[in-house]
Amino acid sequence: MAAMGSIESLYPHPGWVELDPEVLWSQFIGAVKEAVQVAGLQMRQIAGLGISTQRSTFITWHKRTGKPFHNFISWQDLRCAELVNSWNRSLLLKVIHVIFTVLHFLTGNDRYLAPSSFTFSTKQASLKLSWVFKNIHEAEEAAKKNNCCFGTIDTWLLYRLTKGSVYATDYSNASSTGIFEPFTKCWNPTLSRLLSIPMSIYPPVKDTSFNFGSSDSEIFGVPIPILALVADQQAAMFGECCFHPGDVKLTMGTGAFWNVNTGGNFFSSWRGLYPLIGWKIGEEVVYLTEGSIPNTGTAIKWAHEINLFTNVDETAKMARSIADSQGVYFVPSFQVSVNDPYLCACFMGLKPSTTRNHLVRAILESVAFRNKQLYDIIVKRVHIPLRSIRADGGVSNNSFVMQMTSDLINKKIEKPIIADMSSLGAAFLAGLASGLWTDKEQLKKLRQIETVFEPQKDSEEYKPAMDAWTQAMQRALHW
Repeated sequence: MAAMGSIESLYPHPGWVELDPEVLWSQFIGAVKEAVQVAGLQMRQIAGLGISTQRSTFITWHKRTGKPFHNFISWQDLRCAELVNSWNRSLLLKVIHVIFTVLHFLTGNDRYLAPSSFTFSTKQASLKLSWVFKNIHEAEEAAKKNNCCFGTIDTWLLYRLTKGSVYATDYSNASSTGIFEPFTKCWNPTLSRLLSIPMSIYPPVKDTSFNFGSSDSEIFGVPIPILALVADQQAAMFGECCFHPGDVKLTMGTGAFWNVNTGGNFFSSWRGLYPLIGWKIGEEVVYLTEGSIPNTGTAIKWAHEINLFTNVDETAKMARSIADSQGVYFVPSFQVSVNDPYLCACFMGLKPSTTRNHLVRAILESVAFRNKQLYDIIVKRVHIPLRSIRADGGVSNNSFVMQMTSDLINKKIEKPIIADMSSLGAAFLAGLASGLWTDKEQLKKLRQIETVFEPQKDSEEYKPAMDAWTQAMQRALHW
């Protein structure tokens, strides 16, 4: 059973994106209570909580009082965009790359792979956390006295649920911050010193499926064990049962995220791909390689808001009602790019004969084309045979996008009955910790596939259209 509430983003300055911690807390508690009620259960019947959260959105607060020093700073926040560019172009970072490349060559030790290709990103918490200690005096002073706590959403919820008695995160959330070294599995002291971030602020890191403690009985009426903390994309990977090296998960929501299970193999960053810890359960540590595409669902939502269609369910039919987009191409660049702040979203190739159907088809085609681009990069970089590809997220309900993506990559794609795999993944992890399930083989038997999309057209048939779309993307640069 599901329950949900919306949390509005705050935009205090251009490029800044924040969340009100009290609103988030209220919505979280309300959603838990509503879900239990809708399921016809009592709180005392709940065996445990599994919590899946948005990644890299963080907050700092006073260790003694629990009072936040600022709102949650979102992973979408761009207040440090210029700093990201400056660091990535800096001589110091180039020197670091050379040193660790040489160390890896001489020793063959994979622990030197990550720093040999490390780059900063606006999605990471690292530079924004550094900004906090340079701009928020209260946080800086508290850190000097070891009274400052840092946490992503999972850590803060755990802290609030236990009324301050438990302060921790898990490996999936930690590895998504950009401050945690995934190979050595510890907070990065070198990077922290470089960015003037005190090491004392970081939470202990625990297994993903783990008994973190119980919620305070005043919150739900009874104490409820908290049995899993997991980042949203890693949770979706677990929910899709992508347990084997080569398993691929594609989540298409607001953005699109491709994840490949690389098992114990660690692949360093390359052309937009980056390594993460998928989960740690006991001695098992599973690494992922991830690539992301912004504005996937955002573009479709925008098209709805300007009345290109009345119901999102009709978009696939609209796209199929015409043979092609009639030379119309859509550039879905709604979010400011760090590499090009002047990149714009636009339609190109408009004609007097262009209809809503052509515009809708162009938007959906852009989603599939970008999936193809990222998939090709993954194939070149991840030297593991790719096995099953499983898709979830709201946009996976669009049969046109799914079929075209299958055609372009020449692979079959499985779509499950449940689109929200993050919640299911958190439930699976909590169930393993509680003993409801004893191993992952039992979870595989619970998978339910709704549709399998198999290639129906040769990908070469799309080449002229994709080449023209790529040209349109280039023309939208430096607008």
